[in-house]
Amino acid sequence: MRLNLRKTAAVFLAAVMLLAACGSAERPESEPPSARSVAWYTIYSGCDRPLADLEPVHETRDADTIAYYLTEVYGLEDGSWSDVAIYRAGGTEAFEIAVIRTENEKTAKKAAEALADYIEVREGDFTGYEPEQAAIVHGSKAAYSPQGDAALLICDDPDTAENAFLAAYDEMARVSFTPPGKDDMTPYDTAAILSAWDSGDSSGLGEKDAAILDMASAVLDEVLTPDMTDCERERAIYQWVTGHAVYDQDHYDKLGRMDPDSYNPYGLLKNGKAVCLGFATTFQLLMDMADVECVTVVGASRGSTADHAWNMVRLDGKWYCADPTWDVQEGPEQWSYFNVTSDWMTLTDHQWDYETVPDATAEDGGQA
Repeated sequence: MRLNLRKTAAVFLAAVMLLAACGSAERPESEPPSARSVAWYTIYSGCDRPLADLEPVHETRDADTIAYYLTEVYGLEDGSWSDVAIYRAGGTEAFEIAVIRTENEKTAKKAAEALADYIEVREGDFTGYEPEQAAIVHGSKAAYSPQGDAALLICDDPDTAENAFLAAYDEMARVSFTPPGKDDMTPYDTAAILSAWDSGDSSGLGEKDAAILDMASAVLDEVLTPDMTDCERERAIYQWVTGHAVYDQDHYDKLGRMDPDSYNPYGLLKNGKAVCLGFATTFQLLMDMADVECVTVVGASRGSTADHAWNMVRLDGKWYCADPTWDVQEGPEQWSYFNVTSDWMTLTDHQWDYETVPDATAEDGGQA
C-alpha cells in the first residue's frame, strides 16, 4: 500500500467514529484482529511508515526460517506463539516492528521480556558504525497487551507506537456482519451478456442487455490497448468507472423515486449515475470482459447497519479490494480504495462475510 495514494489512518478513524455515531448506539460484537492486523495498525498509526518500504518477514520467509528467527534471534520458547507478524527495514536501518500472539497476558509478558533482551543485542549491531540507528534501538521498547500479544517496537517514537499497538484491538476488530437488508442487493445477472461477448453473437440478448453490451464494449475500446497487463487493464477500467459516473443522490429520497437501473450496469453506463451495487457490478462486468478475475462483495458499512457493495480483484494470484463507489470522482492520486487490503477495508468501516470472502493481504497495490 503506497502512503501517497491513501489518506492518513487518523482521518479514517475520525470518519469511522462519525459513522458509528450515526448508527446504532450499541457497539456490535467484533472478532479479534490478527497479529498482522495489529502490526499493520501499529505501523500506520504509530510509526507513519509505508508498508511498501518494509519486508513482511512473515510472508517472505518460510516457516522454518520464521521459527528460527523467533527462537534463535528473538529468544522465544519454541511453540510459544500462535500467530506472528514481523516488518523490518533491513540493511543499515534498525526499524523493526513485530507482533507475536501468545496464549494469554502472562505468556505475552514473558515474550516481551525476551524481546527486550533482543533490543539490547540489536543495539550492539549498530554501535560504532551507525550511531544514529544505535540510538533509535537504545530508545526502543517491547510491550505486551491484555489480549496476549507481545510487541517489538524498534522505531523513532516507541511511545506512540505502543499506544497504537494497544489501541489496535478496538480499531482493527472486525465488526460482526449481519446483512442490513434495507436494499435489494441482488447483483445484476450478466451471464447472457458475457456469453454474447465471448461468442460475438448478441442476437439472443434482450434490449437492455444488448444496450449494456454495446456500451461496455465501447468503454473497453476507449480505455484498453492489447499490450496492457492485467493491472493496467484494471486501473484503466477503475479510472473510467470512477470518473464517468456520480452517486445517485435519489437513493436518499425517502419517497423511493430512485431509478432502479442505478443498481445495475445499465444505469451507470447509460445515465452516468449509480449506487454502490451499480458501481460494483459495472466494474465487474468490464473486468470480466477484459478477462481479469473480479468478484462483487455484497457487504455493509456504518457498523453493519447500511448495505454496501464493492469488488475484489485477483492479480498474479493475489487478492486486492477495490471500492469504486467511495473513490467516485477522485483522480488516481486521490484514490483511497484501489487495490487495498482487507485490513484497510476493516479500518474504513466495511463489513462482510469474513468466512466466505477471500482475505486480501498483499501490500503491493497490485504492482508486484
